[in-house]
Order: sequence, then C-alpha cells, then structure tokens
Amino acid sequence: MKVLMAACSPGGGITTFFGYVYGNDAFADIDVVLAAPGEGLKGYLADKAKAERFEVRTLSKGAVEGIRDLRALIRAEKPDLLHSHGFRAGVLMELSRKGLRKVPHLMTAHDVFLSAQFRGWKGRLTLGALNLTYSRLDGVHAVSEDCARNFKEFIPLVARRKVTAILHGIDVERFRDAVPEDIRGRLGLPEDAKVIGFFGRFMGQKGFRTLVDAIALLRREGRLPENAYVVTFGWGGFIREDYEYLRELGLGDVFIQHPHTDHPETAMAAVDVVAMPSRWEACGLLGMEALSAGVPIVGGNCIGLREVLAGSPAPLVEPMDHRALADVLLELVGDGAKAAFQAYAPEAHERFALERPCTELRRLYSRVAGQESA
Repeated sequence: MKVLMAACSPGGGITTFFGYVYGNDAFADIDVVLAAPGEGLKGYLADKAKAERFEVRTLSKGAVEGIRDLRALIRAEKPDLLHSHGFRAGVLMELSRKGLRKVPHLMTAHDVFLSAQFRGWKGRLTLGALNLTYSRLDGVHAVSEDCARNFKEFIPLVARRKVTAILHGIDVERFRDAVPEDIRGRLGLPEDAKVIGFFGRFMGQKGFRTLVDAIALLRREGRLPENAYVVTFGWGGFIREDYEYLRELGLGDVFIQHPHTDHPETAMAAVDVVAMPSRWEACGLLGMEALSAGVPIVGGNCIGLREVLAGSPAPLVEPMDHRALADVLLELVGDGAKAAFQAYAPEAHERFALERPCTELRRLYSRVAGQESA
C-alpha cells in the first residue's frame, strides 16, 4: 500500500509518533511519501524509523502553496491512502484532493480542541468551517479515548462511526531497560540530591510555571528539602521567559537546565520524580514512559493525561493548582514512594507496548482504504 502523508508541524508528539509507529513490522508493506516542511525530519526518520519506507518531500509552509504541493503529489504518486497528521494538515489535504480522483483520507488528531479557540463570531465561523471540511474525511484516528470524545464534541458533523480511538504506545523496553545517567555527577549535584525532572516543552500547556510556583511555595513555607532540585529537559517555547520568572522568585539555585540529550530514557531513570502538571494533552506519552520506567510521576488531572495515568499509582492534581502539586511532590520525593511505581511497571509494559496500537492502526489503514486487512 502506498500512503501519502502530510504533517505541517512535525515536532514534539507527531515526530515521536513517526519514530515509534512506522518502524514497527506492522507497517512492513507500507510505502510512505511524507510531505513536511524543512529537511530535519529525514535524519530523525533514518535514526528512529525504517527510513527505506519513507520518501520525504518538502511541503511549503503557506496554505496556498501547501495545497499546490499536495495536489501535485496526489497526481504524481497515485497513493492508495492519504494520511494527514494534525488538524492543519487535515484541512490542507482535504482541500487538496478536491476535484482529483477519489483517494480515501484518514486524519490523525494529535491534539485537542479548546473552547477558548472558538470564542466570538470569528471563532464560531472557524469552527463551522472546520466541521464542513472534516465532514468529508473518510476516517479520523484519535490517539486516546479522551481525544476522540473531544473531537466528537467539537466536530459533530463527522459521523461518529468514522472516529476511531487507538491509545498510543511507546517503546517500553527502551524505558524498562534504561541504565540511569549519572545526572548528579554531570550537573555537580550532591550524591543524595532529590531530583524532580520536568521533560515538557516550555509552553503554557505543559504547566511549567505551576511547577515553579509549587517549588516557590515549598521554599517560602520552609518545607523544601535542602537537597531538592528541579532539572528541566525541555526545549523551545518560552524557556528564556520561564527561567527569568523563576530567577525573579529566587529559585535560580534550585532549577537547572540539562544539556540536550538524545536519550531521555537514561535521564528519566536517574530522576526521583517526574513532574507533568499539564493543562491538556491528546495522549500523555511522557506518562507512559515514566510508568514503564518505574519512576514516580505526578500528572495534571486533564484530558489525555488522566486516561494514561488511570489505574496507576500516579497521583493527579488539578491543572494550575500549585499548592496541591507542592504537597504531592513532597510525598513523592520521599524514600518509600518508588516501590509502588516499580511494582506497577510490568502492567505499564503490557498497556503501552507498541504492538497493539501499531496493529490496530495498520488495520484502520486497510479499512479506510477499502482493502482487506493485512
């Protein structure tokens, strides 16, 4: 089967998705032409996925130019299936196939909609246009049940039977078998340092300032252990502004930015607690990774993440509730917290192993394309 994919913003979760999914043997019979902006994805796919399955073509960033590129690829490649990754890519791909030969179109929802996006008459107009455009899709793949419910709520013109939830997975062996990095020695921390790891991007969605406020509260109340540190592994976004914010609160000696690493599994194995105070997620992959590593994690009680952490020892705190987060962090850095997470890890390995989501997605390809299941 030949698949033409489009990704307008292949960073973060979408890039991770490519690396996890398309290297799996469930897609051994799939040839992919991937249209995406920039050249950086080629090297990533060569390292993380099976590069021989991919031909990467440049997708222009402008909407009109992007549609032109995709129309040319549909004509030239004659794919059996169109697969767009993300909401914007879904719109461009749907508009691109108009007037051309009928090729089934599947869109993966890697994000969720928020009410704030559609306020006012312009927002309502945008939402109406999205409903009309997406109503022509042949299938929608949501990366969690929460994500699927969100899509159905905001886009009711898409028939419910077309929306398929497949909870994503990860390379569980990579996190299960990781050898901890000597993070304390590398960063010059005391051997007995209690390390809280923040692995998210520096965006409002990820709740970093809630974490900063929680640590500030613990210090102000005299409850922050002297050997406690927060090590951040994120990138981009508002890292400069966020670090300036925490310095203004007098926390420059507590927060440390870790140098770039291509091995988050060894870093995660080295921390005492993972803090993930997200405000929303489509599917909290970081939660899967921490649980598979047997590392204590506290998460935001938000869409997408609560589904991943359900049934695990991981406590949930309401988004932006820094006081609740502070109390939980204090509990999790204690010496006895890790045992429950290590005991849960084998169950996490079963829940989040890649074979299930890859097999289900490959089956969805066949169904949407009108072919027999492989």
